[in-house]
Amino acid sequence: MAAVCRRQLMRAFVAAQIGSMLATPSAQTEVSGIVSYRYEPNPREIKPKMYNWEVRLNRADSHGATYEIVQITRPTKAHATTTDSASQVLVESKVITPGQDGTVDFHLYVGDKTPKENMGRRGRSGQPIIFSGIGTGNGASSWIVFAGAQIERVVPSPTGTRLLDGTLSLIQFVVRDERGEQFQTDVVLRRK
Repeated sequence: MAAVCRRQLMRAFVAAQIGSMLATPSAQTEVSGIVSYRYEPNPREIKPKMYNWEVRLNRADSHGATYEIVQITRPTKAHATTTDSASQVLVESKVITPGQDGTVDFHLYVGDKTPKENMGRRGRSGQPIIFSGIGTGNGASSWIVFAGAQIERVVPSPTGTRLLDGTLSLIQFVVRDERGEQFQTDVVLRRK
């Protein structure tokens, strides 16, 4: 009798565990961050974007908070200070708004195959950035302008990257200018 009760109890426990694993989490408990990342999903486009994300924030992170997408550029030299960094808003907070479900959800597209040369001035390069809100109708575009023309390394954040302390890293570029100096440009979603 005790063995039968234990089996029934065990079956109920296993069924509950499987059910909780398969249940879709609510927007309140979902993790905020990158829900999908794709590299050049449609190469047949006239100008395919190289790095493509969907970012979703849960209700707790979306409610009452304002976000913006910025680029932060700093030299990589050992004696650089935080005052050597420069910040530029790429997508303003008025564009990044919650949809009808109360959550911030958007697509972000960055980069052409070939960076645009001489952005702002000779010896600099740039990449386009396009924001498209899901369920909001909001959109924006801008340019990530690098301190140099030679892009040495690009590190996009993968699916599963989380919002931490109000900041979500999206992509990092390391570039070199004509004098040989190296700079790091980070594009991040940050809470204002």
